[in-house]
Amino acid sequence: MLVIKNKVNTLFNVTPKNITQEILTSDVPIILKGYGDKWPIVKAAQQSHQHAVDYLKLMEKGVTVNACYLEAKEAGRIFYNEDMTGFNFETKPKILSEILSEILQQASNSSPKTIYIGSTSINNVLPELAQQTQVSPLLSNSIYNIWLGNQSKVAAHFDFLHNLACCVVGKRRFTLFPPEQVKNLYCGPLDRAPGGQAISMVDFDAPDFKKFPKFNQALEAALVAELDPGDAILLPSMWWHHVEGLEDLNVLLNHWWRNSPAYMGNPTDALHHAILSIRDLPKAQRQAWKHIFEHYVFDHNEENFKHISEQAKSILASPLDEMHARTLRAHIQNKLRR
Repeated sequence: MLVIKNKVNTLFNVTPKNITQEILTSDVPIILKGYGDKWPIVKAAQQSHQHAVDYLKLMEKGVTVNACYLEAKEAGRIFYNEDMTGFNFETKPKILSEILSEILQQASNSSPKTIYIGSTSINNVLPELAQQTQVSPLLSNSIYNIWLGNQSKVAAHFDFLHNLACCVVGKRRFTLFPPEQVKNLYCGPLDRAPGGQAISMVDFDAPDFKKFPKFNQALEAALVAELDPGDAILLPSMWWHHVEGLEDLNVLLNHWWRNSPAYMGNPTDALHHAILSIRDLPKAQRQAWKHIFEHYVFDHNEENFKHISEQAKSILASPLDEMHARTLRAHIQNKLRR
């Protein structure tokens, strides 16, 4: 296990009812200790894993979910296969109650297989649980998911969306890195990854510092957070996070949301387009485009465009409204078809 010297700051007495916009827009991670302590699922988990499973089974609606199965030799690490032509797990559709029983059975196995369900809509699978764990109206439009399994390791990755995640059964460990550490995390393919986002290729249980020497620099900036049942963590957009389920049964509930209009699209699309059209240009041209991007995007300042009349600004007007966003998207689509 990596030894991380920096800990995530902790707030106490923050509940689903009194969470504030200031917390939800924090640009650094925050642990919310005891956030979900009053939820029935957390109280069941505090009795035993069997109580938690029994409680979930009472509410499940017979909906089929996709579960990942890893052989014991993988030690819970959800990753690629050896030649990176695919992944090291098999996905099977099953009823949630059946999966929960299998997880409890694996607890008595000396070499347990890993069973893992990721990013599954609570409203579809456990609507009653969604109602019992309602949070602030500030998150009423968020995506609400459940993640569960036995001991597992999800490689470091980032999400564009903000994330409020609450551990309700078992224990979770988050190892976190600020966005600028991307250069030290040795990320894998952009277009094929276990969860859809590029992941760090470093094995956090046994990091190879000869192969990944800059990972030492990432560790200097790393933060660690360990969550007990009822504890939550606020993960700002774009922070890298490696997530471990530490017990024989672990259940996490999370909200994802963005603080910008959905019509603005996903920045990953812009990254892919830049790889297509800019990355392999001669260096001088790349540097020129870097200045262009800084002027129009990364260092955007309305003062730079005051010389243009308001009615003529079009897509340079800030913020971009939905009408101009739709026009711009249609223009891009037409260009890509050529």
